[in-house]
Amino acid sequence: MTVDAVMVLEILIIIGTLLWAIQYMVSRRVHAYEKPSLKNAQVENLPKVSIVLPVYKERRQSIEKTLDSISSQNYPKNLLEVLIVVDKDDRQTLNEALKAAERFLGSLNVKMVINENAGRRLKAIAMNTAMKHAGGLIIGFYDADDVFPSDQVLNAVLLMMERNYAAVGTRVYRFRSNVLGGLMYLESIVWYNAIIPFLRSAIKITPLSGEGLFIRRDVVDSIPQSMAEDALLSLKLISRGYSVGLLDSYVYELAPVNIISFIRQRIRWNKGYAQNFVLILRQGVQFNYALRVLALYVLIALPSALLLISIIGFVAVVYMAVIAGYSHWNHYIN
Repeated sequence: MTVDAVMVLEILIIIGTLLWAIQYMVSRRVHAYEKPSLKNAQVENLPKVSIVLPVYKERRQSIEKTLDSISSQNYPKNLLEVLIVVDKDDRQTLNEALKAAERFLGSLNVKMVINENAGRRLKAIAMNTAMKHAGGLIIGFYDADDVFPSDQVLNAVLLMMERNYAAVGTRVYRFRSNVLGGLMYLESIVWYNAIIPFLRSAIKITPLSGEGLFIRRDVVDSIPQSMAEDALLSLKLISRGYSVGLLDSYVYELAPVNIISFIRQRIRWNKGYAQNFVLILRQGVQFNYALRVLALYVLIALPSALLLISIIGFVAVVYMAVIAGYSHWNHYIN
């Protein structure tokens, strides 16, 4: 690596650090995450909630982990249903899901939904399939291996009722017991505790995640294929005048198992962001809204890219230092 390349890398790291610092300082003054002031006893008629759990090539233990969290919810069980969505040709996962569901026969209303459109292996397709079978007035979404507090469903519903939110999201912390998992955990902390509040305050757009997401059924029905993409859903809701909230809670889920899975995940995410941006421009939107959308993508993509460059640069610098130190030591002892 030449001196000029190192200098460029240092500048990028400084720019990235400044962006993170600015967003963090702004987010400290923003109370983005809320808890409902209403209590269960104060609400006479709680709505029925359908929780959608799309699974693909999942183990029984991973499905059971999420069902455990759902089963522990203090929401009335007679007002709670779970829809496990499986692709029609994914027989192994279907068998695993049936075995997992057997454990909760007496405590949860679990239904199996077969996704006939399995040629397109997208989470969004599975989610839209489940919407045809959901009987709840509010729809919640989780993934396999998700773990969350026992009051999350109740608090999400109460917050939506109290604030008249069309949808509510929460923090999603990704982790795994390795170096990559630790870095992703730190990244998710920065994302949900600094960047999301900054975006909510600065450009009035709140990106929603597909886990720990709750949305009103009437809103879903009014926006065809609204679950097509997490980010696109957020933008559609805002463009139609709906209010979106953030619940002061969390979901823990597993990070990608290795660097290859991580890279594939980020390529998929950024491809989705780019496709959504082009789609929004083609639809013809108001100029001020287009600027907000552009700002959203810049503020998401630029810091993320600089963070990745910073990590790669740090590894490269450490590697060069180790090689230089080894060469010096080898020269010294010889």
